[in-house]
Amino acid sequence: MPVHAGSLPSAAPQLPPVRLSIAAIAVDVAVDPVGLDARSGDFDVPPSVSRVGWYRYGPGLEATTGSIVIAGHVDSAQQGTGAFFRLRELTAGDIVMVTGQDGQQHEFAVIAREEYAKTRIPLAKYFARDGATRLTLITCGGPFDAATRHYRDNIVITAIPR
Repeated sequence: MPVHAGSLPSAAPQLPPVRLSIAAIAVDVAVDPVGLDARSGDFDVPPSVSRVGWYRYGPGLEATTGSIVIAGHVDSAQQGTGAFFRLRELTAGDIVMVTGQDGQQHEFAVIAREEYAKTRIPLAKYFARDGATRLTLITCGGPFDAATRHYRDNIVITAIPR
């Protein structure tokens, strides 16, 4: 069989989220695409507490499977209250609106709120590319450790398309 020159198929275009609104906790915030922090290997949240970050190496708003992950700061000693300061107050049924780069709004309904010690969060569950489409919101929570200058836990919200 002859061999022909070819190229790999291009990846499907992603639809990045650019804005996130949650009326129940008075959040209306810009979303920046982020990756991993080169120093720590952790999710690279935007430096401004007034913005949140979408994990650009995972699914975007066009996804038909997997977890669309957005994370933000709870607060900062220098900047004050963060965009996700009240994230822990969300309950089942609360609505999360995410606007894509194309201007379309995508509505999600909260189905779960969980809290994990940072060392025990099941990352594979929340950064999955398979399973039902869902939105995962992550911030810090639990007690603040003054010695390490970090919160002990993570608050994770899971929401599904409406």
